[in-house]
Amino acid sequence: MRNRYSKMGLAILLMLGLVVGCSPTSEDESLPDLEPAPTAAMKGQIVFAAKATEKEDYELYLYDLQTGVRQQLTDNTYEDIAPDISPDGRKVAFSANRNGVYDLFVLNLETLAVDTLVADGADKTEPVWTEDGKYIAFQSNGFGDNDINILNVADGTVVRVTEDDAQDTQANWLVDQEGLVFVSNRDGDFEVFSMSGDYSVKTQLTNNEHYDASPVCSPLGDKIAFLSKSDGSFNLYLMNTDGSGVQPLVENESTVHSPEWSPDGSEIAFVIDSEGKSGVYLVKVGDGTIFSLMNGSFHYAGLSWKE
Repeated sequence: MRNRYSKMGLAILLMLGLVVGCSPTSEDESLPDLEPAPTAAMKGQIVFAAKATEKEDYELYLYDLQTGVRQQLTDNTYEDIAPDISPDGRKVAFSANRNGVYDLFVLNLETLAVDTLVADGADKTEPVWTEDGKYIAFQSNGFGDNDINILNVADGTVVRVTEDDAQDTQANWLVDQEGLVFVSNRDGDFEVFSMSGDYSVKTQLTNNEHYDASPVCSPLGDKIAFLSKSDGSFNLYLMNTDGSGVQPLVENESTVHSPEWSPDGSEIAFVIDSEGKSGVYLVKVGDGTIFSLMNGSFHYAGLSWKE
């Protein structure tokens, strides 16, 4: 499957770079055995993609924070990745290579039935729902490089909202659907940009010599969490929605990926993958305390957290 990931380039949060570039030794040193997250006082469910062993495929799982119950949602011979739970908590949009390329699908959490959302011969991934559940943003290489597209869930129509000669990836909605944040190399290297609600204005938020990725807006709409490869590996940072006030939140010798805010905005879940110790962790935004949330899988490929 790594040949497919290489072909897709940025399609899955830089899966090749983030997963293969990890070091088990550095992770064991920089993130020792941590206290378990205080899940009894937390709310919501996390859907994530993981593989149990190196030779297995990525499947989708649901983890209930309060009960600690973990349920496998998919079981097939394909790669199921990049899940995002719908606002009503009833469905999961995700990407899978069931047709030879990565198409978009939706899974009903009550029945586990899977339906196709978009299948057009191009690689598509990183789906993310709007707050009202009417639209899904995703990236597609249908025109050669990756562009951000918007799916109307009701009628299946798709609108392409970036058309630059660049890799535009990893879109995430701003609060109240007032626009998007995304990652692009349109200025020469990969930076975080915002996009207005009518998709006409693109504003650069980060400007440095490092690789920036995976922006996610806080539930309150005041902060953006993102990754930056400033010290040789991707670490987790916060900034204001206008790009000011950048500050580190998780600095680690191994690579951090897949940041996701808690529904109340007080924590951020994230993944660290290595060949020796992969897991999902939790950082308290207020004081930077890090907890262990779950482990036991060989690698993880995206997660989504809804109340």
